[in-house]
Amino acid sequence: MRIDRDVPIPLYYQIAEQIRERVRTGELLPGERIPAERELTQLFDVSRMTVHQAITYLVQLGVLTVRRGAGTYVAEPKLTHDTLRVVGFEEEVARQGGHVSSIVLEQTVLAASDAERSFLNLSRGDEVYRIVRLRQAWDTPLLLETSNIPCALCPGLIDFDFSSRSLYSVLEEEYGITLFTSDQYFEASAATDYQADLFGIETGNPMILFDGVTYAAGDVPVEYCRAVYRGDKFQFYSRGNRSDESGSLYLRLATEKGMVH
Repeated sequence: MRIDRDVPIPLYYQIAEQIRERVRTGELLPGERIPAERELTQLFDVSRMTVHQAITYLVQLGVLTVRRGAGTYVAEPKLTHDTLRVVGFEEEVARQGGHVSSIVLEQTVLAASDAERSFLNLSRGDEVYRIVRLRQAWDTPLLLETSNIPCALCPGLIDFDFSSRSLYSVLEEEYGITLFTSDQYFEASAATDYQADLFGIETGNPMILFDGVTYAAGDVPVEYCRAVYRGDKFQFYSRGNRSDESGSLYLRLATEKGMVH
């Protein structure tokens, strides 16, 4: 492995990318210990500070993990979320060999807020079910999810136990509502004190904020969802087609006056 001092790319970034490439190709496997900082310093002929910066960067990305007193190891693979498929979290995890458990933090009926009325095409005074769940897989909290669903669409939804049942399966099996399409938006964020406490991580750790609307047949809005994903545990997948907008991943840019897309 070598670095190029004649290009305007920071040395720490070059080192990080070489380590990352070895993880991608399977040369370094999940759970495998990488060489110590002292060894990497000699290997790349750089300062220890530069090596430490590269490792810190990869830890922040979730590529590496530090075990106190034991060294630095390749992290377990991230859970992949396919942004082009309308599936629930349970189905995504099951597809990748895991099992989901949920802690219901809130399950109530509320008057729809301005945002919920806008996204769900509701009128003033209409009510929504609000279901807030901490979703876990592989004994790790991964996702804080808030679902808002119009009460008029599915009377009695509040009575189901969503610590053990999938919301999407209940909608389909009990109410005949099949979800077909969704609008999804993602942005980077940092863990708040509350989120850090729930996930068992440090305040300020990278998170991915999601919000979107899921629709049934006829473009009937069924769910307005806001969710916070652990940035070190997820990657998002999209396959686009230059000539077909149906497979595109759209970007919504943040401005001081709000969100535009």
